Amino acid sequence: MVVNSMIFVFSGTGNSYHVARRIADELGVGMVDIAAAVRYKRFGYDAGGEDIGFVFPTYYYGLPAMVRTLAENIVVRNPGRVFCVATCGEESGGACEMLAEKLEGRLKVDASYDIVVPDNSIFAFEPPTPEEEKAILEAAEAETDAIIASIKAGESGDFCKHKGDRDWREIYPKYDEMRVTEPFSINDKCIECRVCEEVCPEQVIKIYHRKPVWDEEKCSLCMCCLELCPKQAIEYGESTVGRRRFYHKDYYEKRLGIKLRY
Repeated sequence: MVVNSMIFVFSGTGNSYHVARRIADELGVGMVDIAAAVRYKRFGYDAGGEDIGFVFPTYYYGLPAMVRTLAENIVVRNPGRVFCVATCGEESGGACEMLAEKLEGRLKVDASYDIVVPDNSIFAFEPPTPEEEKAILEAAEAETDAIIASIKAGESGDFCKHKGDRDWREIYPKYDEMRVTEPFSINDKCIECRVCEEVCPEQVIKIYHRKPVWDEEKCSLCMCCLELCPKQAIEYGESTVGRRRFYHKDYYEKRLGIKLRY
């Protein structure tokens, strides 16, 4: 597959998508959907000597399952420089370090960055208030500007500012234990719009008798289905009940390519 100069992106609720789109627009390059690449086993690329970027959220101080799978299998011929950007709620832990380890022997990460964005781990944390969300997004724009300038300047190094002090190698194994779909449920607000089925990056949601069913035991736990449900009809256990939802406003119909009908 020949795709010169590209940014690989995985995004559940739009934070990483927005950052990737901004970088792609500034650099004049295309984006590759990591979820689709993994789903269809599209692991071979030719960069034609151009730069390669990876943009993704931080899950349990490491990589989302889909990003991990891509990193373990991707083969890029004729790569230029390689950079990665991890978005995170507060701390990015070892997300960029883990990516570099998974790519070792095939791609070398020249520059690593992280950006604090509104946390969408609604099953674990109370989402930020609208005021907090606005402040976080404004700060994230400034961080993105700085990252774009660094990428354009060809700088190399670990530029992550939000790693935190916790041991990511100890925390990350819990991710595979926790990313189960059994806690997902729907309430009587469901209007059978099928948005959850359409937006799921991994396509694990199927509609049976007009109601969504999570058809796999595990998913990446991106919360896309829950956060983008137009009626807040999806819950993850009891912890999400009554909590406000979040998705980046850039991550909507014209960008998703999916008609969010309500």
